[in-house]
Amino acid sequence: MANKSHSLRALVALLAAFGLTAASITDAQSAFRKLGAIESGTVPRGSHVSFSRAEIDAWLLDEAHSHVPNGLSALRLELTANRATAYANVDFLKVQQAATGGGDPGWLIKNLFAGERPVVVTARFASANGRSRVDVERVEISGVPIQGSALDFVIANYVRPTFPDVKVNEWFPLHFGVDRFTLGPAGVTVLMGR
Repeated sequence: MANKSHSLRALVALLAAFGLTAASITDAQSAFRKLGAIESGTVPRGSHVSFSRAEIDAWLLDEAHSHVPNGLSALRLELTANRATAYANVDFLKVQQAATGGGDPGWLIKNLFAGERPVVVTARFASANGRSRVDVERVEISGVPIQGSALDFVIANYVRPTFPDVKVNEWFPLHFGVDRFTLGPAGVTVLMGR
């Protein structure tokens, strides 16, 4: 069960890394209750669970601040049909230290990504038949777009070492009987398998 919970939380951590907006404690509690119902198996098969934009924003903000209390600010998330664009000011050195517990951050982080930088990340989400995929389409750091092989380099040399449980640009299993989920301007809907 711990590995299954870890996979769902890894997906959420990826979303949290993309950015958030301010939201209420009540919305966060509602989102946590719904996630708890999914994880405990009390959501009936074939049904769906909807998370409003306010619930998503509140829950992700709570998760981001619990994992990275320093290093993220001015968080904002925009959802469209199966895409999310996140905006945040990020201090990559502080984020890496929070994720890895310190240690030598390496030349790339110390020399290119230390200090707070405005970041925009756009990712496409797909899911079906109990599997999901998050494809990072574009990253912009301090107004400089990173795409293609440069983006692959950043994912391989920063994202994967810093967040080894997060799956990016590859299919991974959904757990707890989740068949698929959809994103849209109103929020996220999780559809349970039959």
